[in-house]
Amino acid sequence: MSVEGFNPYRPEDEIRRELVNHFESCGEVFRVIVPTDPIVDRRAFVILFGHDAEEKALQLNGSDIGDWNALVKSAPMDQEDEYLMAQRYKKSLVDALVNDKKFKFGIAVWGYDTSLPEDEVESALRRHFPSCGGISHVYIYGKRDNIYFSEEHEETSALGPHRSEVSGFRITTRRLATARRNHSLAPGQSSRRIGYTRPAIMIEFAPEIGRKVKAFKKIKRIVKKVMALRRMKEAGKEKVMASRRIK
Repeated sequence: MSVEGFNPYRPEDEIRRELVNHFESCGEVFRVIVPTDPIVDRRAFVILFGHDAEEKALQLNGSDIGDWNALVKSAPMDQEDEYLMAQRYKKSLVDALVNDKKFKFGIAVWGYDTSLPEDEVESALRRHFPSCGGISHVYIYGKRDNIYFSEEHEETSALGPHRSEVSGFRITTRRLATARRNHSLAPGQSSRRIGYTRPAIMIEFAPEIGRKVKAFKKIKRIVKKVMALRRMKEAGKEKVMASRRIK
C-alpha cells in the first residue's frame, strides 16, 4: 500500500511508528518504507500480510492520523521495488556530490548589483577574489551567490573582503554550509535537528538529482516492459514448438 499526506520532513521513526499503529488493525505490518528524500518521492509504503489486508487498508483512505489525513492507494510490489532502487540510485548521486572535493569549502556573497546578467556577476566576483586561489564552482540565484573552493585556506582568504566593494556595490560574505561541516544524517534523523544545516550544494543540485532519478525510473520501466515482451514472445515460440511436436 502507498500512503501520502504526512509531513515528509518529520523524523522517519516517528512517521513509521504512526503508520504501523494505524494499519496494524488491517493485518500483519511486515514492513514500512518511509521516504528518505521528499524531493524524489513523498510516498510511504506499507507492506501488509493477512486475509483481506489490502481491502481493509483501502478503507482507511481519508482517515485521520493525528494532524493529517491518510491518502491510501493500492501499490503493486514492483512499485515498492522500484522505489527502493530509485532511492539507492539517488543515494549514489548524493554521495558522489558531497564527496566531490570542489564543493568542500565555500562562501555566500550578497549585496552585488542583481540587475546585471549572471555571467557578468560571476566575472566580477571572480575578478574580486583573485588572491583566494582557484574558484572551483559558482552558483548564482536571486540576490545571493555561492562560491566554492577546494582548499580551506582559499575559503578563509575569501572571507577577508567582507564589506568590500564590487563594481560600486558593498558586498557581504559569510561561510557557506557545506557537506564537510554538516555530515550526513543517520537513518531516522530529521533535517530539522538542532545544529544541522542542509548543505547548500544539496539545495542547488536537488532539481538535477530529481530529474536524474525520474529518468532512472523511466528507464527501469522501459526495460521491465521489454523483458516482459521478450518473455511473452519466448513463451509463444515454445507453445508453437510444443504444438508441432504433438502433431
